[in-house]
Amino acid sequence: MGFDTARDAASTTSSPTAHFTPATSVNDDDDIHDHSPHQVCTVTMLGMVRTGQAISRRGDGQITLGPPHDTYLAGTNTQWLCVESNNHFGFQNPQTGCYLGHDGKERMHAAATSLRGWEFIAARPHPKGGYQLLSPYWSNYMKLFVVGDDGKSLVRRMHGTTLFEFKKI
Repeated sequence: MGFDTARDAASTTSSPTAHFTPATSVNDDDDIHDHSPHQVCTVTMLGMVRTGQAISRRGDGQITLGPPHDTYLAGTNTQWLCVESNNHFGFQNPQTGCYLGHDGKERMHAAATSLRGWEFIAARPHPKGGYQLLSPYWSNYMKLFVVGDDGKSLVRRMHGTTLFEFKKI
């Protein structure tokens, strides 16, 4: 059978039936702190382990670090929907539909309306507790999310000590 014949035969076969994974939930009796991202892939807050500051989206899409809160307050929002794609996590702001990502340089922002490579996030457990958050840097590296020099922004670096925790809201 030649290439064209194989391609034609493949195109006439029926498509597979979709099978959906059943929904899971976190036990409400569990402690809400320091869950893994797999346990809290619903509405979550991403907070820093040492300070408790939360990753917040401002109205202009910029990311700041500040006090945690559940609702749209003072022009920021700390809620994130945790989604998975291509074995990476993505964090979508439920109010705007924008994903946490980077600006193509070092600063983090939440302006993209679709989940693509720059919005992919990997959560790596740290031996001292919490998680390091990493995003792809081209195709060869992963960069860490760390607190910027101003103490209020979130940036990407090759090395850093910032650790995060996932809190169910």
